Amino acid sequence: MQSVRKTWTLGGIGLVVCGVIGMLQYSLPFGGAALTIVPDIVFAAAVLLFAIGLSARASVVARRPLGVAALVVVALWPFVVRLAEQFLPSMDAETFEAGMDAYRAAEGALTTVFYVDLLVSFAAALIAVVQIARAGILPQPWRWAPLWAMLAAVAGAVIPPLLLVAAGPQSGQALLGVATIVGSLGFLAKTLGLGIIALVLASRVRTGDMEIYRSA
Repeated sequence: MQSVRKTWTLGGIGLVVCGVIGMLQYSLPFGGAALTIVPDIVFAAAVLLFAIGLSARASVVARRPLGVAALVVVALWPFVVRLAEQFLPSMDAETFEAGMDAYRAAEGALTTVFYVDLLVSFAAALIAVVQIARAGILPQPWRWAPLWAMLAAVAGAVIPPLLLVAAGPQSGQALLGVATIVGSLGFLAKTLGLGIIALVLASRVRTGDMEIYRSA
């Protein structure tokens, strides 16, 4: 029980910190572009901790290989994309001046990376949430909380651009504000929301109110 409590407490704190930093990074006096990687690092550390756990009973996927592998991809894939971006062509005036062939090649490379990123991220997240639910470590209904968060994150990524496209070039500040809020809620669901749930479940472990390691 001690390892379960520690794992979920530390992981929950990590997700909460990730959510707070992610929302405040551009308003902090020392924030900005240099701080954008910090939420990714904290999120990755928290997800890896939940995946492996301080013991097998503390792992939200019971250390099953497929579940652990999926969570490792969820944690580390953003860094792979960041690394790949360093080698991608940029869509700037210099590329345009190099000719349409160069411009189209750059556009094709960026589009390919975008869709690969989308596919890998979604597939890894979907496998992870199913494995968490099937492992039976978390009690009902909270074993489905990662799925709820994933759906909220997908909605936060898809709905804002759809709103702006539907409104067209005449979209005002109010609609832009709504799109920003929806996107932020998607981010907060998978960080702050899951972090709070983890902390609550950790406190229930301490009082012995929760059954651990139930088989699905």
